[in-house]
Amino acid sequence: MIKILYIFHVSEIGGGSLCLLNLIKCLDTTKFIPIVLLKTKGPLVDEFESRGVSVFIEKSISTIPYNQSLFRFRSIKLYWSMIVSLNRIRYWVEKTDADIVHINTMMMYPYAIPAFKLGRKVIVHMRENWPQNEHKIQFEFARYVINHFSSKIIAINKTSANLLNIPNKTEIVYDWIDFEDRDGEIDLKKSYGVDIKKDKVFLFLGGTQLIKGAYEVVSVFSKDINKTNIKLLLLGADQIKYDNHGFVAFIKKILRSINMPVKGDCLKKILQDEKQIIHIPRTKNVLSLYQQVYCVIAFPTIPHAILPIAESIWNGTPIISADTLEAREYSNDGKAAILIPINNKVALKEAIIYAINNENEIKELAMNGVDYIREKFDAKTNSKILDIIYSRLLMKANTK
Repeated sequence: MIKILYIFHVSEIGGGSLCLLNLIKCLDTTKFIPIVLLKTKGPLVDEFESRGVSVFIEKSISTIPYNQSLFRFRSIKLYWSMIVSLNRIRYWVEKTDADIVHINTMMMYPYAIPAFKLGRKVIVHMRENWPQNEHKIQFEFARYVINHFSSKIIAINKTSANLLNIPNKTEIVYDWIDFEDRDGEIDLKKSYGVDIKKDKVFLFLGGTQLIKGAYEVVSVFSKDINKTNIKLLLLGADQIKYDNHGFVAFIKKILRSINMPVKGDCLKKILQDEKQIIHIPRTKNVLSLYQQVYCVIAFPTIPHAILPIAESIWNGTPIISADTLEAREYSNDGKAAILIPINNKVALKEAIIYAINNENEIKELAMNGVDYIREKFDAKTNSKILDIIYSRLLMKANTK
């Protein structure tokens, strides 16, 4: 039996952590023993342990800064935290006696170094889209480390594979779609007073994350979409009150008092006041939401993979998305989604108004992509590719 140590920093269920859960659920346990190393406890831990997967917590786990200047205090802090944690990763690789170390995000690529030097097979999972022509020195250093200290690279789409551009080591494995254990019913009318027979309901799954475009989406609905029968469901808006503790919270309070609030507080202000925006706590049960809503919105402020595009089209649910390379790949070059320029609030407003007034057209658009997306994101096909990757690494290890 071959031991695989999966390393990740997020314990909430969503994005890369959800994909990691799906990956391990489909793992052939007659060949492989999964072991998971996370930064903190959370719902993901319970999911793994309920399936008999060993989970360990290492609080020093860090990530490198994503799309940020190196000359920022936070960036320096993250790089330092990463360096300090390298010995702890070495410790866990040795303690678990892992044969394969699977790093579940490019943003932890330095962890490939101690694992590779210990003679382990190392996989770096490329989930990110590093914006082209930005922070080139950081990206080229990342490419150098990944190229020299990984045995295999898994990219979640063609966009990420082309961006990293190490074709001799890279395989594409799409983050397959699996709604098992995500299909609990959410009755919008009973729980939130939303009548989907009377209201046209839009769904935004980015919570209050600015990187997901939360402020832009919320502000457009607040200022420009003021019809009473148009609702926005904001999934993951667990905290809309202002911060009250700490020095940073004190500075934010001063800025609010002089009418110069930070962007995050502007967002919270809208959410506190706007009645047509419905807050839904974070939940993994999204299938019934996809099936009930009128349209989904995905509007990241910097390019990155947008799984809700694939999940929406999978269910035949219309979607408005920022026009990124990933969005084009997932929507069959725009044939199955409304794509708009990234960071363009005017285009977002116009797309929402178009969707409101053209129900049949947007539904037909989404249905055009159902077969395409179900083939590309098929669980059986993609999990088989991953199994082959692991097995080949095992074969190479046994011949040395």
